[in-house]
Amino acid sequence: MRVGVTGASGMLGTALIDELANKHEVFATSRSKGLEKDGVQWECFDLTNSKHLNKWLDNTTPDVVIHCAALVDVDRCEKNVSYATKLHVDTTKAVVNYLDCNNKKLIYISTDSVFDGKKDRSYVESDKVNPLNIYAKTKLLGEKSVLLMKGGLVLRTNIIGWSRSGNISFAEWILDGLFESKPLALFSDVIFSPLNVSDLSKIIIQAIDSEITGLYHCTSKDYLSKYDFGIKIAKIFNFSIDNIKSISVDNVNFEANRPKNIALNSKKLSLILKYDFPVSADAIKLMKAQYDNGWLSKIKRVKSEKI
Repeated sequence: MRVGVTGASGMLGTALIDELANKHEVFATSRSKGLEKDGVQWECFDLTNSKHLNKWLDNTTPDVVIHCAALVDVDRCEKNVSYATKLHVDTTKAVVNYLDCNNKKLIYISTDSVFDGKKDRSYVESDKVNPLNIYAKTKLLGEKSVLLMKGGLVLRTNIIGWSRSGNISFAEWILDGLFESKPLALFSDVIFSPLNVSDLSKIIIQAIDSEITGLYHCTSKDYLSKYDFGIKIAKIFNFSIDNIKSISVDNVNFEANRPKNIALNSKKLSLILKYDFPVSADAIKLMKAQYDNGWLSKIKRVKSEKI
């Protein structure tokens, strides 16, 4: 297949290229070039440039596009509503229009933040959405256009893993603090369902092969607080937990409002794909195994061979 990947230099985009290039012809785009492999053709441009985006689609004629591109800095989205709207809504509509007219498929990577966080259990796909910030609101608008097309698939997720670009992931930030013995203040009242990016890339490829459409949650099958997540990382990577402290998100003055419960229930997707989703500890153990096996030797390491 001919597979287009937007946001291809990001953590998920890179993991997808790694998997897809072994089987498909990959057309990758981002602001800057990421992982280079045989079978991958890069074109770097600003996705919000509609003329360039449409030209890229015309030239590459993809059978499916995996739309990973997003401005994931939630506070930055509050300050730049126009850009967040262009990237999450307008570019998505442009890709939808092209693919739908050509009877092709789109996989849209969405967020777990589309809910207000007031539920006391994990969210299912039928739960009412109520986004609290610009990032989530614009990502939700992107979802709506995808779900109107014939071949549209929306995956709401939350990923952790090893990044291969300049920005480090949440888990890497914790590991950096653990190694440097920096104070780590983690939210005990924000719960989530982290999935390893390597697992997500495999699930996406399975979803392409199964030709499913519609809306699905795609996260670990359990949930925990960000504080407990930090404790699990420390224990799995054999660090002391002495520098980790518990705080409330209410005590931090963020630009954007954040929901306290972003845990998602992935049973619907698990059943349709016949895939046993991992638990959050498995996502961390996979990071540790990848590190121990030298998987990062050509990418980057977390400062020390002691991990």
